Amino acid sequence: MIHEIAPHVLDNQFKIQDPKPNDYCLVYNGSKSLLKKEGNGYALPTVAEIQKLGFEDFEGHYLLNIDERAFFLLAVAEDYAAPEGYEFTGNRAFRPMAPVERLGGATAAHIAHWEALNKFCGKCGNVTIRGEKERSIICPKCGNVVYPRISPVVIIAVRNGDKLLMAHNIDNPNPMLFLISGFVEVGESLEQAAHREVMEEAGVKIKNLKYFGSQPWPFSDSLIAGWTAELDGDDTIHMQAEELSEALWVKREDIPPYATDVSISCCLIENFRTGFTLPET
Repeated sequence: MIHEIAPHVLDNQFKIQDPKPNDYCLVYNGSKSLLKKEGNGYALPTVAEIQKLGFEDFEGHYLLNIDERAFFLLAVAEDYAAPEGYEFTGNRAFRPMAPVERLGGATAAHIAHWEALNKFCGKCGNVTIRGEKERSIICPKCGNVVYPRISPVVIIAVRNGDKLLMAHNIDNPNPMLFLISGFVEVGESLEQAAHREVMEEAGVKIKNLKYFGSQPWPFSDSLIAGWTAELDGDDTIHMQAEELSEALWVKREDIPPYATDVSISCCLIENFRTGFTLPET
């Protein structure tokens, strides 16, 4: 999964650190990241490369380290035009990158998005500042403190004998089938959210819900909790058309291999496809 980068080590503790020329720099315009065009994909620019674009007096601030190589953030205006050889892109551009750049870049974009949403205090409207002792946004007028937004999500692999409940979200440009998932609502436990999401999106009940694992998902400012479950009763699917374009039971032998280096969804699917089951605890 995206956070499994061993032997590389992520250090995301808050600190103040000066940039080095070879450190990475995420330039963020409030909604997208400035990346270098590289063949058919993209690459993260370094501090030195960003300085050559007219930011000689570098004013970016430190975000995190991976293997002692730091990631910095430089916020620019929304109308800042991408220089030749660069492009402002959404978070999906990080997904094909190598593990270190993928995790570091997407996590940096997660923080950048949070900062961009909190330039002004949500309580009194005053201009905010960054905290100096921890990762936070502080209002110097009323003292309101805002911490990074991490939204909990559940994703569920529902089994029906040798079949798996698979679906395709209407907002996902990837045509492959994945699993039922959704955000946890206020006042709801993770388990309650799992039951609700399956019922809302597929119209079926589940039982024997078991925790599988979790992962950070910076592409939607989330932390995802993965679960396995079994069908409880009628297997007739009543698909929520507002959310999904497809929802169906897929036989184990009809499921193609899924790469497990990025998402817990693929790990859950592979867990079912290969016939692996978690040991009883």
